[in-house]
Amino acid sequence: MPWRRSAAIASTRSIQRRLERTGVVALLLGYGLLLAVNLQLFREQRYQRQLQTMRRAERLLRSSEDQQNSQALRRILSDFSSFDLVLWGHPDGFPAGLVMPQSSNNDRLASSPGLLLQAEARSDQSMAPQLFEHDERSYMLSSEEINWGGTPWRFHLLRDVSDAVAFQRQLNGLLLLAAVLASVVSILINRGGIRRGLDPLKRFGESLASVRSNSLQQQRFQPEQQPDELQPLAMAFNNLLDRLAESFDRQKQFASTVSHELRNPITLIAGYSRRLLRRADNLSDEQCHQLAIVEEESRRLGHLVTDLLALTRAEMGHLQMNLQPLYVCDAVQQAIALCEGSGEQRFSLCLPENLDPHTIHALADRDQVVQCLVNLIENACKYSPPQSPVEIGCRREQSMVLLSVRDHGPGVPADERDQVFERFQRGRNKGEIPGTGIGLAVVNTLIEQMGGSVSVQDAEGGGAVFVLALKTCAAPPAAAPVPVR
Repeated sequence: MPWRRSAAIASTRSIQRRLERTGVVALLLGYGLLLAVNLQLFREQRYQRQLQTMRRAERLLRSSEDQQNSQALRRILSDFSSFDLVLWGHPDGFPAGLVMPQSSNNDRLASSPGLLLQAEARSDQSMAPQLFEHDERSYMLSSEEINWGGTPWRFHLLRDVSDAVAFQRQLNGLLLLAAVLASVVSILINRGGIRRGLDPLKRFGESLASVRSNSLQQQRFQPEQQPDELQPLAMAFNNLLDRLAESFDRQKQFASTVSHELRNPITLIAGYSRRLLRRADNLSDEQCHQLAIVEEESRRLGHLVTDLLALTRAEMGHLQMNLQPLYVCDAVQQAIALCEGSGEQRFSLCLPENLDPHTIHALADRDQVVQCLVNLIENACKYSPPQSPVEIGCRREQSMVLLSVRDHGPGVPADERDQVFERFQRGRNKGEIPGTGIGLAVVNTLIEQMGGSVSVQDAEGGGAVFVLALKTCAAPPAAAPVPVR
């Protein structure tokens, strides 16, 4: 059915979107992990380099402990310092005893009091290597307490790492750009691959949606032709179809047998009831009324059994159609006569003024067309107000003969016009009107067997119009016109 097919396709698309999102998220997580590792590596590299430089400074200072004057210490600090590196110190607890390097190549760092004050303040918080920003440049600072010349000193090592930080940021930006581009490329590539990978599942769903009760034996999957993931599902579905086919065959056989067995007693009951009603001169009014109820209910039950028998024969493929040129108006008159025999007297045959009814012929089975018309006429009688007319129309349109039955009831909502032709389904406008939901299903089945179609539409002024479409054909050579009532 269409809704099943659309549900299967929607489910497939949902799986496709989830797979695409999962692929993109996995890719972004991978790049995110790479970026985090890159940041940690750069941080660790700066940290270790700062520690190694501080160890060299410590060894240099310890090797010069015999020089106990500030000038010698300034010279040692100057020799160790460079353009982007400065080493200075003071006795622990005496910042006023600050000793700075003398070399002029350190002017850029040593001559910035704000930078040194910020570095001193940070070293009071932590002596471990740390990165900080000052005047839009990046610096690495570490401090160490060294016993120099018998006196504890605190030495500070400050390195300008702006170029390394800028390179790291540039590299991180390139990684982010690569992640975005890779995500776009991955979406484009994965979309086609995922769609092709889901094609077997989509075809599987469409095959499921195409299963019909009359073709259970033919709907089989070849597990070896399915992907490995679908092979167990295909085998399970085949087993389910086998069980459904067996159960459905038993139900159809039961319905066919019961229908055959019921037809004879119902026919006898209806026949004897009509015979008694014709000879009811010596019966009271109440007894005649009771006999009329028996006759009407037996007739209705016989009609129901006939419908059930037609459905089961169609499902089992045993419904025989005798398709011959049919004088349509004759079939309409026969259906009206059958319905009038049940007590209804409100039918009218409406033909276009410019149409000769003797020229309307269809290729159909007369008995089946009459049964369809009776079902539609009785349905119109049930849903129309009492005494309102039921109009039966006939016209020719291109290669089709259209028979219409119009009622004056509540009509059929647009969203239920397909549903009412399914067995045991009735519209929401049924109210308290009795019914089984079989009549219209029988009409749909019989008309389709004759190569036609049935539809329902709104009637002008209210009500519904049911239209039977049959293939037109030429009149038989010996066709004898029947007077139109």
